[in-house]
Parts: sequence; C-alpha cells; structure tokens
Amino acid sequence: MSSRVCYPPGAGEVRERPRPAAERAADFVEAVPGLSAAEARAAAERCLASQTCTFCEVCQLMCPDLCITRDPQGGHILIDLDHCKGCGLCAHFCPKGALEMQVEQGG
Repeated sequence: MSSRVCYPPGAGEVRERPRPAAERAADFVEAVPGLSAAEARAAAERCLASQTCTFCEVCQLMCPDLCITRDPQGGHILIDLDHCKGCGLCAHFCPKGALEMQVEQGG
C-alpha cells in the first residue's frame, strides 16, 4: 500500500494569477480562481484517504475528559487511558480515521 501525504493548502499546486481589478469590481467571481469541483473532490479524496495522524488535534478538542494531549518533546498525540471513559468522540470525529476504539479486555 502506498503512503499518502496531505499537503497544506497551496503546496505543490499551480494557481492562476488574480483577475484584473477592473474585472473584479464588476462581479462577485473569485479574484483568484480555485479548484474546479472535480479537482477539489480528487484533492479531498487524496488528502482524507490516509489513516495516518497529521496532528490536527481534532481529537483533543472533542475529548470531554481532556484525556488527549500533545507530547511537548516529540509532538505526538498522547491518550491518558486511565481517565478515558471510552465515549469514542475522538475516534468518531478524527478526519483521518487514525483512532480506533477497541473493547478493553478485563484483567
């Protein structure tokens, strides 16, 4: 399986030059044309297809118990399993699908 990379906006894409000011003043069309619907769909599929954490911190924002933090040294996401109640909001809202809920085995 090939790995995919989610590039930041504008990285590696060639954009057209802004429209002249006289044209822009006459209508509400974008000054700098963006992607077509097909190009936007292809870019979104490429970007969201990866199941690798990109440290967007959505999981951290969604956690009601503040169990998810970022390691200050390495920058990795840490989950405090001692305080996690297993609500699954982090996994549900992860845009990459990088989190997976698993049934905890009793010990």
